Amino acid sequence: MRISTKTVASLLLVTAVAAAVPGISEKIPRHRRFRHESQFDRLLQRHDRKGELRAEILGMEARTFREQQKRMKFEMIARQRGFRTVREFRIALLGRLKDELHRRGWSLKRIEQYMLRRSPRVG
Repeated sequence: MRISTKTVASLLLVTAVAAAVPGISEKIPRHRRFRHESQFDRLLQRHDRKGELRAEILGMEARTFREQQKRMKFEMIARQRGFRTVREFRIALLGRLKDELHRRGWSLKRIEQYMLRRSPRVG
């Protein structure tokens, strides 16, 4: 994964909040243009531009994921790959991000402390 450690930590925090609080990642109205995506989805797409992280969790190639995303909604892709809900995908993403930080030298204690310190700012 070619995402910086700081970004992985930020995504971990936002994913934890999105998975824990139902409705926080609902679609939000924005102006009159284009799609109405949740802030969480927009953040994830921004930092995972090539879809490598999401494709890895879904068990597919990044290129295939990007092609499918052009044709169908993410919810449908996740359901086809075995996730009953998007929340299940987010929980899997949370585990993957924790694992990545652990591989980059973060201890479990450091990960938990980071999340405890930063979570009041996100919510």
